[in-house]
Amino acid sequence: MEATLKTKRKVKSGIKRTRAEQWMFWTATVFVILGALTMMFPYFWMFSTSLKTIGEANSISLILWPSNPNWGVFLEVLTDTSISFVRSIGNTMFVEITVILIGTFSSTLAAFAFAKMKMRYRKTILLILMTSMMVPYAAVMLPQYRAYLSLTNILQIDMGNPWPWPLIPLILPGLFGNIGMTFFLITAMKNSVPDSLVESAKIDGAGYFRIYWQIALPLTKPAIAAQVIFWFVGIWNDFFAPSIYLTNKTVWTLQVALTSLNSSYGTGTNIPWIMAGSFLASIPMIIVFLVFRNMFVQSVSLSGIKE
Repeated sequence: MEATLKTKRKVKSGIKRTRAEQWMFWTATVFVILGALTMMFPYFWMFSTSLKTIGEANSISLILWPSNPNWGVFLEVLTDTSISFVRSIGNTMFVEITVILIGTFSSTLAAFAFAKMKMRYRKTILLILMTSMMVPYAAVMLPQYRAYLSLTNILQIDMGNPWPWPLIPLILPGLFGNIGMTFFLITAMKNSVPDSLVESAKIDGAGYFRIYWQIALPLTKPAIAAQVIFWFVGIWNDFFAPSIYLTNKTVWTLQVALTSLNSSYGTGTNIPWIMAGSFLASIPMIIVFLVFRNMFVQSVSLSGIKE
């Protein structure tokens, strides 16, 4: 045991960087630090501006930190009844949870079918689905809006009904899955779920749904987590669709509520409030990434592995 430790110490002590390698190492380190500071500065600026007075926020001179920070601005934004910031967070979370739970199930089920089941015209169907990724939302916005109005007339649904009925147009399309997630998970399931394991499960009497639920999902958990993060961020930051469908502020989502901060004072733009609201809106995104960062990194590292 002692001989092994001595050998490891000799090997470690014997590894020495040349002068050129040391120079490259420290140069790369400096560039990484500068890049990190550059990317973090806008976030720091947003936080510091939220603590400033309106005069300091509108000042031409560069003020990195306010002379008298207003720490109560975050509570002011959260408790202001004219924008219903807390309620908008609740509305957004309702859309998030509903869409991600059901939509992820639909996406993973479709990905498993394309990756491990033998279907006729599988490639053709997948190609048709993938073409929808090339169409921008602005191109389908009006047809989707008209289709939704027709559906509400057929079902005799009054959109003036109380919560959560006005949020249905934001939820309904996502229930059928996300083609971007499906396409990513098809590759993940092909690489992470061996065909031999699927065939063994079939021999043991397992059906396709049981194979999907007990084998495919656990083995592709990191990839699913990464796609859930992307989808969560996309819904959280969505402004276009909610601004079209949501006319009553009681059902506003977060991004629509944030835009109302521009006119919260009426006489001018209250930049500290806007920055405070933006900072509060970013906190859940940071928490989600910190919680799932290991799975996210693992999914990225596994995405390049092929059988």
